[in-house]
Amino acid sequence: MLVGEGEEMLHLEVPATPAYVGRLRRAVRGWLRGALGENDPDAVDNLTLAVSEALENAAEHAYADRDEPGTMTLSAQRDPVRTGSVVISVSDSGSWRSPSEPNGYRGRGLALIEELSDAHTVRPGPTGTTVTLRHPA
Repeated sequence: MLVGEGEEMLHLEVPATPAYVGRLRRAVRGWLRGALGENDPDAVDNLTLAVSEALENAAEHAYADRDEPGTMTLSAQRDPVRTGSVVISVSDSGSWRSPSEPNGYRGRGLALIEELSDAHTVRPGPTGTTVTLRHPA
């Protein structure tokens, strides 16, 4: 799973396990460096961490009621309408679990995603959940 910097689109589907979170995080960081350039290293770091949180949520929670892991998909592309903007989504086909009250170090993933991204949506549904992050030009 190698992704070159500067590609217009990134699309990866892998088993939803913690072992793949790091691989996808590195892939999206490389893609973001190419998409956003060296001019916005803070955005690369923030979006990478936000995507990592979404991936970790999918790996940990989406298939908790199953014996075998399902899949998680990472897609990123340059916004075709807004030059210089990017849209990143993380999706799974598992079950949504409503966030619980934060206790200790757990339960802060969605709040962290909100703080790290300029705009985001979380769409749970009967066929899975999709988290979409947008970064303007």
